Amino acid sequence: MKLNKLKIILFIFSLSFPLAVLAQSSDPYTFPIRPNKSNYLAGTMGELRSSHFHAGIDIKTGGKIGEPVHATKRGYITRIKVSTSGYGNALYMLHPDGNTSVYAHLDEFAPEIQDFVKKEQYNQKTFEIELFPQPYQFAFKSQEVIGISGNTGGSTGPHLHFEIRDPQQRVLNPLHYGFDEIKDNIPPILQDFALRPMNSNSRIFNKYKRTNLSLSRQGFNYKATDTVKAIGKIGLELLGHDKLNGSANRNGISIIAVNVNEEPYFKQNIDVMSFSLQRHIIVHYPYDVKMTIGPRYHKLYIDNGNQLKFYEADSLNGILNIEPGKFYHVEIKMYDPYGNMSTLQLNITGESPVEVLQEPLDFELDNIDYLIEENILKVYTKANCEKEIEELNLNFDGKIESVKPDYYLNNIAVYLWDLKNGIPYSILNCDKGINLRAIHQIIPKEDKTISVEKMNIKFNPYTLFDTLYLETDYEIKTSDSLEIFSIGPITSPLKSSIEVELFPSREKYDINHSHVYKTDDAGNFSFTGGEWENEKMIFNTRDLADYTILTDSIPPLVKEGYKKNSFIINDQLSGIKSYEGRLNEEWVLLKYEPKDNLIWIEWLNEEMNKTGEFILTVNDNAGNVTEYITKL
Repeated sequence: MKLNKLKIILFIFSLSFPLAVLAQSSDPYTFPIRPNKSNYLAGTMGELRSSHFHAGIDIKTGGKIGEPVHATKRGYITRIKVSTSGYGNALYMLHPDGNTSVYAHLDEFAPEIQDFVKKEQYNQKTFEIELFPQPYQFAFKSQEVIGISGNTGGSTGPHLHFEIRDPQQRVLNPLHYGFDEIKDNIPPILQDFALRPMNSNSRIFNKYKRTNLSLSRQGFNYKATDTVKAIGKIGLELLGHDKLNGSANRNGISIIAVNVNEEPYFKQNIDVMSFSLQRHIIVHYPYDVKMTIGPRYHKLYIDNGNQLKFYEADSLNGILNIEPGKFYHVEIKMYDPYGNMSTLQLNITGESPVEVLQEPLDFELDNIDYLIEENILKVYTKANCEKEIEELNLNFDGKIESVKPDYYLNNIAVYLWDLKNGIPYSILNCDKGINLRAIHQIIPKEDKTISVEKMNIKFNPYTLFDTLYLETDYEIKTSDSLEIFSIGPITSPLKSSIEVELFPSREKYDINHSHVYKTDDAGNFSFTGGEWENEKMIFNTRDLADYTILTDSIPPLVKEGYKKNSFIINDQLSGIKSYEGRLNEEWVLLKYEPKDNLIWIEWLNEEMNKTGEFILTVNDNAGNVTEYITKL
């Protein structure tokens, strides 16, 4: 029965990985939590997280720690990792078919593994550890208990994170292995849908603006309530989720297919993933939308610099080219791994845009303002010149170029300038003008250093997905005298780090305890780091954002915990960097759970001396140290 279900799914979706990987054998995979009983999931393969696609599945454990975790198939442990972040306590198990199963966020390992890990932690004098046992040192049969479920690492609640990886360590979708413990007859649910103009000649309902559509619903079939009037190159963006029986969690949609005029146009199938390309998720979803309003949509087109391998698309990479006078019927099908399907239908007509739009505005404008959307400089001005001479003057270091409005919103003129054609220093419309923030064109695959006021910013050939129009600024805030070093726009993603050199007013800082922090308009700070080198502060970052320098001179807080031989440790600004415990000057293992700010002693064995003077030393990221001394 399981094999028939898999054949059906394979036929429907034309999955790319071999049938041999999916087919059940005499040594089948079994479910790692409560085998042969109903189970529920909190997360599925391919969900869109901030910096990665979710790999594998998250299996619920009833909101508690302590559920036995079973080997999904016979094999042996090849890797053991203990970490305060990421997968927490994790086991990696190799199977005869060459695949590896992964079990993460465990509370404890099987006793023989736990003893082995603890001895190595004492030998290496570290809590966080990565070990590679000998083959068959820890071998298990299918369904034998290899650990206990927990909430360690980056987990936000008790569960088991479970993966199956192929011999190349690509992650496969566990739900294609016929686990009857999970039931799903609910099709994916559409939450929102948007269209995006892809160049300065594109319009949606006569405007150059990303536009959300109004939708109607019948069951799991959706329709756009209005026919879309558009022109030029248009991208489609979809927000949705999937649900499984018995669970309220919003899970990911792995397969989305787009047909245009009944012909296949674009398809994504997030069922096999390479860890080396995980960072590319930030060009799979619209990064600007995520950074400004929060949701992570699926782009139903392949953006520049996106190297992910799970797309099928035409020569335009899924972008629609809407021509005047033509009609386009778009049907989008969303599938989950069990073959449940929902659809969205919309109609697009190609119409040349009108010049003047009369409609309510969703913003206020004083006189003149601008924003940058990728490579487009979008300028708004109140139209108060004679219409026949209404124009925008762009100043290119003394050379002036004049352009006419692209369209009007009531009495506001809208100008669209492609920065590929030049970067202006200032703009002037009639008697209204504004100086632009410093803008710099950075091209992928080049080494380049941008030197501006108080900053040097170094790009390497691997930093960018696509051409970046960098904005920089420096100011001293009058409210608190903080120096703000702005590197933007925050809506543009970086593939890898830039190196930044800041030249602050050094006399303001205690350099032994002052570091770089990312900040935002709400006044939040997050430690970034950096090192002083003579008169400058150097740090690396993968985020375009506002940065400042703060001094943290307050040592970490340490106090007695709520259970025996435990302690609460906390730091208000820079965060905990390291810790060490010694009893009668001998190193002892401390387990640490950052989510609870809790640290506690883990004795090697019952024979250890457990009394005497205990010294707990805690360091924060700013170089402050607390030494807590007590008697055990």
